[in-house]
Amino acid sequence: MDPLNMENSKSSSRQKIESLMGNGKVISKVLDQIEKYANIDKPILIEGETGTGKELIAGYLRDLSSRKEMVTVNCGSLSKELADSELFGSVKGAYTDAQNRTGKVEAAKDGILFLDEINSLPFSVQVNLLKFIECGTFTKVGDNVEHKANVRIIAAGNESFEKLVAKGEFRQDLYERFVQIIYVPSLKERIEDIDFFIDRFLSEYNEESGKNVCITDEARKLLVCHNWSGNIRQLKNFIETLVIEAEPDELSGNYIIEPRFVWSSLNKRRHKKTDNIPEGDIPEDDDYTLQSACKTAHDNAAKAAISRALEKANGNNEDAMKLLGVSRGTYYKLKKEHGIK
Repeated sequence: MDPLNMENSKSSSRQKIESLMGNGKVISKVLDQIEKYANIDKPILIEGETGTGKELIAGYLRDLSSRKEMVTVNCGSLSKELADSELFGSVKGAYTDAQNRTGKVEAAKDGILFLDEINSLPFSVQVNLLKFIECGTFTKVGDNVEHKANVRIIAAGNESFEKLVAKGEFRQDLYERFVQIIYVPSLKERIEDIDFFIDRFLSEYNEESGKNVCITDEARKLLVCHNWSGNIRQLKNFIETLVIEAEPDELSGNYIIEPRFVWSSLNKRRHKKTDNIPEGDIPEDDDYTLQSACKTAHDNAAKAAISRALEKANGNNEDAMKLLGVSRGTYYKLKKEHGIK
């Protein structure tokens, strides 16, 4: 591909991912980082909370890479007994009912193997994955013949891998084989993009349902100020609920999402045992003001940002200040306000 076509392709891929993830300053830095490492043919680890869009980020890396085929494995769905054979394959007779089986590593030959929820991978399988990353070779379960495969490993997890390593729940030597850790920020760390997601999901669900549901400015602000613990995925599901349950206004006949509908839906979801919504996140009465909701959300975002910066800076305040881009006075004022030592 000539340089002009390559640049056009890169620009098109950037526009595509921004149409899905937003283009605020915080997420733009993540996308810039992906662009730097897309064609560095080394293992990459994507870290972020559930629902932040790690799969989309992996897809963006694939789009920019020279390797266009990607095989995806959700490690969280693999049983401990079958994880090895799922990744590396097996030969007939290796275990009860075992047949000759092609593993995902072999299936991804010359492409990318995306290991989602790699933090769920059993220790014994982590050892074999480490060997494959180091040597490019693997052995099928029940076999003693080494096979080669030219595969790039991209992995993702919803926990802090530094903490997992410290607790002995993830191999340090495997963690160190990833040339770069890409952190995908939570929604509370990128409040600037929530408006974008509201509009995107409203448009998508309006098209699906055939409705033309609008949202008032006050209702929109309530959504922007809410602490979405489940991130983009939770916000998307919530918007879908609002669109489905929206009823036409008695006077105008238009479908309008008003603040009272948002309060009501948030309370309903909190009382569902399957929903991961903190108790203090949702108001119980009408005295809960928009101003206090927004203050809570911004306080949560500030606290999360400082804590994350300190974690990345290994507790060094000077380095954390630089990461946050704030003055010394502002930094220590915020630490004191949020009780961060």
